[in-house]
Amino acid sequence: MNTYIFLYPETSFFEVTLVAYFMKTKGNVYIVAEEKHQTICTNEGVRIQKDVSLGQMEPESVDAFIICGGEIKNIENKPLLSDIINRCIVDKKIVGGICAGRTLIADAVGGLEFSETTCALENIVLSPGNEYVDFALAVGKAADIFADEADYQETVDYFKYFRYTPVEE
Repeated sequence: MNTYIFLYPETSFFEVTLVAYFMKTKGNVYIVAEEKHQTICTNEGVRIQKDVSLGQMEPESVDAFIICGGEIKNIENKPLLSDIINRCIVDKKIVGGICAGRTLIADAVGGLEFSETTCALENIVLSPGNEYVDFALAVGKAADIFADEADYQETVDYFKYFRYTPVEE
């Protein structure tokens, strides 16, 4: 499974670190950015090197395309990004957007309406920025990364409710 995470200047990387962690359990995670950005400086002050430029990304190799939140003015009016979003949706790839990313996806699709909480609409997952754990869980569920319902619930308990249940041997 190949997960591509789109980052841009002033992106809020914390919103997608858990998604990256979950998706890495089932495949590869790649950082995508526009051609003009080799390194992205996040809102957290972290510099992240891109793996692939948006224009070089091959949508057929994408299983999940995630768009991070952050300063929306830095990702508005990007026709190539909108085209990739729509192509992924048409090809039934998982498309996830959190915070500004969900607004961008809704705009790219043409006024897609979303709720104020994390929601999954077929292969599209949208979330407000403060629900980054719910977002990661919903993307993971859409990608079928959990072994079974018990595995999913254990993950929810650990990451959302901070409950650790040691495995009995």
